[in-house]
Amino acid sequence: MIYLDNASTTNYKPQVVIDAVVECLTKYPFNPHRGGVVSLELQQKLQETRHKLKLLCNNPNAHVVFTSGCTEALNLAILGNARRGHIIISATEHNSVVRPVMQLKAKGIVDVSIVQPSQSGQLMVQDLQKELRKDTYMLIVNQASNVTGTAQNLRELGAFARANNLIFLCDCAQSMGYFPTDMVKNNVDLVAIAGHKGLHAMQGVGALIFNERAIPKPIKFGGTGTESHLTTQPKTLPESLESGTQPCANILSLNAGIDWWLSNYKNSAKNITYCQNLLLDGLQSIPGVTVYSKPNKSGIVSFNVGQMDSNFVADHLAERYNIIVRGGLQCAPLMHQYLGTINQGVVRASVSCVTTKTECFALLNAVQSLVKMA
Repeated sequence: MIYLDNASTTNYKPQVVIDAVVECLTKYPFNPHRGGVVSLELQQKLQETRHKLKLLCNNPNAHVVFTSGCTEALNLAILGNARRGHIIISATEHNSVVRPVMQLKAKGIVDVSIVQPSQSGQLMVQDLQKELRKDTYMLIVNQASNVTGTAQNLRELGAFARANNLIFLCDCAQSMGYFPTDMVKNNVDLVAIAGHKGLHAMQGVGALIFNERAIPKPIKFGGTGTESHLTTQPKTLPESLESGTQPCANILSLNAGIDWWLSNYKNSAKNITYCQNLLLDGLQSIPGVTVYSKPNKSGIVSFNVGQMDSNFVADHLAERYNIIVRGGLQCAPLMHQYLGTINQGVVRASVSCVTTKTECFALLNAVQSLVKMA
């Protein structure tokens, strides 16, 4: 199998990640911080993971809450900070942002403005300024598009948000593990991440990292293992936002994944850039193929073959050539409206640190064969 759907989930799991999961399941098959020396060891490893995530975002004073993934992290950030007023989002957003925001709108709690990017895919401050209202309280932007890989200029957007006293939330699902996110320098208040993409951890773990300006209210309630005498949700962080049993093996896989990435990110980035450029150059040279991506650090290359439905292309590549890519809308319908591909979708190929030149040429040859069918 040739796996080129790493923007969904990276299929490469480093041995240190596998070892961390095995160790957790064998040495720590219980809940953290529930008494006993070994349980306290597990709690310390969770705290260590929080610390590493703070450093990845260059914000040692941030709070870190573990979630089931980036979707839950974004829901916590949006719903946990909801109030009556106005929210600005970009047309590049994933449905993990669009749907909770639109749920608030449907309930009559917020109004929503959707800002289109420029032809380059960048959000422009002057366009955000046009949507600003007296009751605007939040700006939501993904650092890198999951459809095209285009990265936003967080420094400019963050400066705009802070100057207008907005909460600035960044969806970093497609950037964390690929290129830096600096919360302090870019005035980012909340960062939502997934563990199973650029950090090579298991599915089922993500995190919300946030500062004192944007502490969410709980959106789920239950046992925290602390302050159990209370019949109301405790206020102590992070416990107040982490009700239920923690997915400890998943979190320890994230811990190990961060370490592996820190030791290998230069070589990983080099291979991603090399393979991505092979695909971009090769696809652009094939008549009848439309390429929507430009060089980006997330390894995403999106394209279409003539007027063929993107899901048909993805299915054909899988069935005929055993090449795994992603067709359709990638859960980002607003972005496809912007691209003009809402009916066709796009074929998204996404490379990783272990993608090879041979695999890239296999995709290019398969696409050339498809063009002859168009």
